[in-house]
Amino acid sequence: MKELNPVKYLLYVSCFAVIISSLFFDKYYLRIVLPITLLFLLLTYLHEGLSRKHIKINFFFVATVLCLMISDYLIYVGFIAYFSYICICITLYALLSSLALKEYFGYIKFPWKRTSIVSLFISIGLLAYLIFSISGLILKVLPNVMPYIVFTTLALLLYLGISYYIFVSDLYSYGIKLLISAVLCQFVVGFTIINEIFLLNNLCTLCIASAHILGIYLFMRFLVKQDPTILQDAIKKHL
Repeated sequence: MKELNPVKYLLYVSCFAVIISSLFFDKYYLRIVLPITLLFLLLTYLHEGLSRKHIKINFFFVATVLCLMISDYLIYVGFIAYFSYICICITLYALLSSLALKEYFGYIKFPWKRTSIVSLFISIGLLAYLIFSISGLILKVLPNVMPYIVFTTLALLLYLGISYYIFVSDLYSYGIKLLISAVLCQFVVGFTIINEIFLLNNLCTLCIASAHILGIYLFMRFLVKQDPTILQDAIKKHL
């Protein structure tokens, strides 16, 4: 019989509270509910890390979640008023997430032969267009925040690039979870800006909050399930 983990059940309850708050209450309540949900997610990670001998606690991931808790609080207290501080938190989140992956990164040699250069450049072009469009919308409302946008964008692209690098290497069986997590991160940042400044829609808030929690959860599962020293090629050789 599996050991009862009360923290995991509290995580489920808090996720349900996020759904209810997003749909039926003022989003101001998310300043409390969403950071609490991330706290329970972090406690779930620590519980699994301490209960399994093969897992080392990744303190960069711990710091990542703490940065997100602060940014989530500021977003729903006053997005425009605290925009620069939110950018700093997101930049730290992206940089710390990249550092959390440094052990995985060290085992990889980039497989250029398995990478479609055309699709890669198309993806980069579409992402650049999206960033340019969203930046233009922000600057119309907050004309003096260009430096924050630049640093945040570069940090997010670094995190996405490292995640893609790990995924396309095909050395880790859970690499797809990492890539989905990184893509969800870009989605959450972009659409949070659009929703907070222009839409203010409860359904969009729910989608953003759900993608936010799912992205961090998938990142956590990657770190828990994937030992950086166990490569997929090595697994195949022993089958």
